Amino acid sequence: MAMAAIASETTAVKVSTTPIFREIPLGQARKDFQVLLRVEAPAVATHRVPIDVVAVLDVSGSMNDPEKRPSRLGLLKMAAKFMVAKLDDGDRLSIVAFNDRPIKELSSGLLYMSGNGRRNAINVIDKLEARGGTALLPALEEAVKILDGRPGDGRNRLGFIVLLTDGEESMGFFGRESIHGVLGKYPIHTIGLGGAHDPEALLYIAQESHGTYSFVDNENADKLAGALVVCLGGLTTVAAVDTRVVLKAAGSEPNGVRIDRIDSGGYGSFVSCGGASCEVAVGELYAGEVKHFIVHLHVPSTSSVEDSYYYCDHTACDRHRRRHEQHLLAVGYSYSHHSGTPAITVEAPSVFIQRTPERQALPHPSAEVLHHIVRFELVDVVAGLVHSGQLSVVKDAGELLQVRWEEFRAYHQFWGGLDMGALEMEVDAMVGSLRKGTVAFVHAWVSSHQMQRATSLGSPEKAVAEYLTPAMELLLEEALRLPPVVEMTTTVGGTAGVQVSGCVEMKMIDRRLELWSKVRRDVQQLTATAADGEEHLAAVFQEASLEAIENAMHRDIYLVPLCTYFSKLIYS
Repeated sequence: MAMAAIASETTAVKVSTTPIFREIPLGQARKDFQVLLRVEAPAVATHRVPIDVVAVLDVSGSMNDPEKRPSRLGLLKMAAKFMVAKLDDGDRLSIVAFNDRPIKELSSGLLYMSGNGRRNAINVIDKLEARGGTALLPALEEAVKILDGRPGDGRNRLGFIVLLTDGEESMGFFGRESIHGVLGKYPIHTIGLGGAHDPEALLYIAQESHGTYSFVDNENADKLAGALVVCLGGLTTVAAVDTRVVLKAAGSEPNGVRIDRIDSGGYGSFVSCGGASCEVAVGELYAGEVKHFIVHLHVPSTSSVEDSYYYCDHTACDRHRRRHEQHLLAVGYSYSHHSGTPAITVEAPSVFIQRTPERQALPHPSAEVLHHIVRFELVDVVAGLVHSGQLSVVKDAGELLQVRWEEFRAYHQFWGGLDMGALEMEVDAMVGSLRKGTVAFVHAWVSSHQMQRATSLGSPEKAVAEYLTPAMELLLEEALRLPPVVEMTTTVGGTAGVQVSGCVEMKMIDRRLELWSKVRRDVQQLTATAADGEEHLAAVFQEASLEAIENAMHRDIYLVPLCTYFSKLIYS
């Protein structure tokens, strides 16, 4: 193992491989031999570094429908305040409010989430008002400008954009070439609220920027905060950046092993030198994440491979028993704990398979590899329907997807060891949503599986369980326990419709928020630094302590706008 920097066992990214077969006959060539590539992030982001988040918030007129209480604007404010509560002191947040243009007077620059910065962010959120139309591109351009404009070392901080909207683009989004420059710089995580937003536009933004697309439907609009923190749980626990895997095929053309292609979903990959090598650009990894990719190889028969690619295991080598192993791939990868730190370069174990005499039966394929092969194939089928527009224009879109699934299942029915029960349940959910006239579910499903990350599928509770990290699960549980949104009203006589007794002084709230944030950070480090035998005790203590801290922070977070509101009533 060669390293340019040192990573401990608990903080290291790990890469492993699993061939579809452990062995193949000596004289047999395999034109499509699959190898599962697994990239695993460390469980805890012990090198957590501050991040910059730009929240692009839709405040168009549709966000304040008088017939809906709480309004979508009220739900958006609740979600945004929860984000303020969850960001650490060193993180920065900028708010870009927009309708048919970015609204400067309702926005902010990057604010540190400590002291006055946290309070100022809450005050900006409370001032949001809904009016006008919806134009996504100018707002995204403003968000990129904020991140591009960071001075000096600020550009080394990880930057993310989170877009929340309930409206359909009204300014010719897809017809403007400048969108490509906007989408190529920072991951944009899009969240659609209700049934009127444009899932096609939001999925496109997410895919082009390597972000994710989520949505909450009308029935689950009150869970918008949950959809937001499923995303936030990843952004605040980045464990590695600039992660890249490089594979090199054994042998030389035209008689050696050749890499034909890689199934990498939403992650960039390319094959070079006529199949001699390939690279997968994974980028940021959240703590606890696992990514899977399928590498497709051409493995030649023994008659076209030099003998030097094989060796005999002499412990079992006689004229009756002979064991040969063929070298298929060399595996290397690199990553950093955060931008600006030295890259850690690792040489992972190579891929070998056994070559056995012709008379031996071919072993059963790996069930795990089959599962991922078929999932990639199904995602390609569904994504093809989405991008062709057939699900949006065909009246019986649910039936169309059902027919494609039946064809897909029939094609794979003789694949031994393959259980398609879980996939069928997911397809049934998509078909059901299409029959109800909801195409957003299918778009969010595609986004989730292409990026192998959790997204809200109508409700954050429907996120794909295998993609939820521990941090996401913790934040989601907290978000779902939030009290209902109470929107303040004023009666004709000027008396507030919500009564609060005894506002705490604002400076005291600011100080308490700083202290709670520091204590939370210290507690989170306890499990990572626990000595042997103390992990369980530390985990129990952490869980109990964090719950108490979060409850206290929530109380202070939501006191800020109430105190501001009633102070205005008293002194106006």
